[in-house]
Amino acid sequence: MKIKLPLLALALATAARVAADTVATDTAVFQQADAKSPVLTRLTAGSTITVVGDAPAGWRRVEVDGSFEGYSRSREITKALSVREGANIYSEPKVTSAVLTLSQKGDKSEVIGLSTGDWLKVRIEKKLQGFIAVGATANRPSATAAAPVPAPAAPYSAAPAAPSTEPGRPVPITGNSADTPRLFTGIFSVARATLFGSTPVYDYQLTDSTGRRFAYVDMKRLVLTEKIESYVDLQVVITGTVRNTVDGKDLVVVAEAIQRK
Repeated sequence: MKIKLPLLALALATAARVAADTVATDTAVFQQADAKSPVLTRLTAGSTITVVGDAPAGWRRVEVDGSFEGYSRSREITKALSVREGANIYSEPKVTSAVLTLSQKGDKSEVIGLSTGDWLKVRIEKKLQGFIAVGATANRPSATAAAPVPAPAAPYSAAPAAPSTEPGRPVPITGNSADTPRLFTGIFSVARATLFGSTPVYDYQLTDSTGRRFAYVDMKRLVLTEKIESYVDLQVVITGTVRNTVDGKDLVVVAEAIQRK
């Protein structure tokens, strides 16, 4: 009997570290035990959480299962418009930002919009571990933080954000597949031949503020009430779906509507 006591104690300790609970109020789940770190998601009052492992004083380590949005480089996107296995998903469209998670085998991911340069906005469904503040530190900056808590990330079911005024950034709307029309903003221009002299795949393209193309524009579905030339070299918002070119090297927005910003 004495031999089994250590095993019983270990089992009880493990159960204490992994337990189900609920949150009493809307609660932000941070990537780290620091209110300055990226917000993974925001739980509504009454949401069930799984408490796992240990955490610093004033924090609880939890596991959350849901949809998370981040950014990946275009070279990390497969022809099926998902994030390739082993690729990093970042909190912002830059390699110096925090890595939210790693795309793994079995994860469900998709491209939900275009971003600056060769970055794409993506959504991934999986379990992630994060931290929630409790007690006096709940939803407030850490003791070392002088800045206020960053605005929490909107949950997937939230209403669409207002259109961005920055060329080359997407205007996100809700949707579950690559066939859902979305809004894209950028400079509409005539597609040019590359430095190597290859012919553009499409006649028109969307570029960011630096003139870098981030997607071709397929005009076949577009019904225009005025000449297409009247949109050239202007900032526009295009409603359409996004897909790869046949060779998988570029992205294409299949336009259904276009308007000036």
